[in-house]
Amino acid sequence: MLIRIQGQTKNYDWGSKDLIPNYFGIPESKEKIAEIWFGTHPRGESVSDLGDMPLSKLIDKRLGFLVKLLSASKSLSIQVHPNKIQAQQGFEKEHNLGISLDDPARVYKDSSHKPETLIALTQFHALCGFRPRAELTQVFTSFGRSESEFKVLAQEISSGEPLELIFKSLIGNTSLVKRFLQTVPATQADSLAQRGRDLVANLLEQYPGDTGALVALMLNEVELSSGEAIFLPAGNVHAYLSGLGLEVMAASDNVLRCGLTPKHIDVAELLKIADFRELKNPKIAPKKLAEGLVEYPVDVADFRVYRAEVSGKNILADIDLPSSAIVVCTAGEVAVSTSLDEREVLSKKQVVYVAGAKKISLSGSGTVFVVLGN
Repeated sequence: MLIRIQGQTKNYDWGSKDLIPNYFGIPESKEKIAEIWFGTHPRGESVSDLGDMPLSKLIDKRLGFLVKLLSASKSLSIQVHPNKIQAQQGFEKEHNLGISLDDPARVYKDSSHKPETLIALTQFHALCGFRPRAELTQVFTSFGRSESEFKVLAQEISSGEPLELIFKSLIGNTSLVKRFLQTVPATQADSLAQRGRDLVANLLEQYPGDTGALVALMLNEVELSSGEAIFLPAGNVHAYLSGLGLEVMAASDNVLRCGLTPKHIDVAELLKIADFRELKNPKIAPKKLAEGLVEYPVDVADFRVYRAEVSGKNILADIDLPSSAIVVCTAGEVAVSTSLDEREVLSKKQVVYVAGAKKISLSGSGTVFVVLGN
């Protein structure tokens, strides 16, 4: 089975009118394009190119993973996702309490975890996991020269205070966030502190008075070049700030927000599921499998992600296909062929769903991402 599919577009406020059009060479959008979903998620299901039939009806099932093109012109909420056990327990608890699925205060929309990976297609800016304690001390010490609360926090961090307590003190500190731009000088002598100060100023311009801007200081600020990626397992506190990327995730809606949002924040539940360990290197190290073929290793069973670069000199033949897959073309023109003698030629932004074949082959000249389900 080789089916061309169309994604479902989401026009959220943080999206961009030009990132996706500019990258894929299509007309500029009149509305902000935030995401384009490929999969069978009921809130944004793909349809076949012919007949507009929902993908789930064509394949008679729901996929356990979801692929998105994501374009951000402003910051998304700082958030965290539960593991499987936490999701199951949380969903059951809220169900027993009679909290409606569409209640804004409902945290657990389903009983699944939601691990994610994001691969940059353009320069991409994100926050991912907690900074090493030494970096936090350096930044807060610099700020502490003019703002006494940061001086106290720097001393607590350097003395070994749990990062969970520092996080809790910042997420609730509405007075500090209100005076931050006045008490912490715009120019910092320390380069790391300067980037931190600029980050908070940028976030407060987008979300005035939001304590998520202070929480952001605790997280690794990551710049991804095209082809670089981050993995966001359960418990990882993160946010996407700007750029265009390909996002792959388990098909769940379970999100707990930490800030940069007007939506509901449940601090007590956040503290239960967030991973407060230091994360020294947020980036994924791609694994070369063959000339032109790399895997982005992720420690989950829900999906596997590959990038294939093909050319006249580099045809990728007979790649094992142990499960169904979604193939997204992001550059050039690539022919996807299966061991069942099916063939579709994809150009930029075109997508196929593949199932039932034991192998696929890729030829032409361009780039595709191959996402396998479980």
